[in-house]
Amino acid sequence: MSIHENKAVIRRFVKEVLNDKNLAVIDEICPPDYVELDPLPGQGPGAAGLKQFLADSFFSAFPDLAWVNEEMVAEGEYVMARSTWTGTHRGEFLGIPPTHRTVKVAAWTIDHVVDGKFVDSRILVDALGLLQQLGALPPWPPPVKTFQGMADEAYRAVPTLKAADLQRRLEKEPALLVIDVRDAAEVAQTGTIPGAINLSYGALTYLADHQAPEDWRDPRLADHARPIVTTCGLGPLGALGGKLLHDMGFTNVQILEGGVQAWVDAGLSVTKNDAR
Repeated sequence: MSIHENKAVIRRFVKEVLNDKNLAVIDEICPPDYVELDPLPGQGPGAAGLKQFLADSFFSAFPDLAWVNEEMVAEGEYVMARSTWTGTHRGEFLGIPPTHRTVKVAAWTIDHVVDGKFVDSRILVDALGLLQQLGALPPWPPPVKTFQGMADEAYRAVPTLKAADLQRRLEKEPALLVIDVRDAAEVAQTGTIPGAINLSYGALTYLADHQAPEDWRDPRLADHARPIVTTCGLGPLGALGGKLLHDMGFTNVQILEGGVQAWVDAGLSVTKNDAR
């Protein structure tokens, strides 16, 4: 067969099998002992394995699949194509439950055609791009973070407590450490929770680091299991402080909801000279 006829076999497979979802055409194009040189996860051997994979996995996961050959070159019995496929993720695929996201994925195939039939085939897919579009992997480059976004992340990672709950715990737990992570000037101006210590967020990065030189560390943070509550004026910076400690291995950290302002709103007094 000529290279043009071999290309026509590939075009037929794309149109009738991949786009029209006519799996019966596989029996006409692929012999029973067809070989997929780089089978996709879950794909069985032979033409039967290809049919089953397409029916039970690929087509069910992306029922609106559309495959486009962007470029095609051929030499002898081999046809290489660069393609793009799109589809909406509506069924489980590679263990990923439906996300209902639309994806656009690049693919490259090298097909061996003999007497009008696929003998073997090799497919390379942009799996990284697919997994990123499905949300199974983080995008690259990572999105730019904002202060509020980092605070929201902290609230998801670290538990919070309300002012009244903190007051009750302070009365019963002498080891409980409240850390106001604002700068000293702001704490002096607005006051803080009685008994709280003032360690700014920037200083906390090394004062709580057990790998830092000993004279850099704060001895009150020597125990990773010590109960700690972080706070600030309104809450978000305190959340970042709590997340920082959490990431540094502290296991009993909470964030005061609403910060010192919530403490004041609950009718509780602040002090301007205890923080240290």
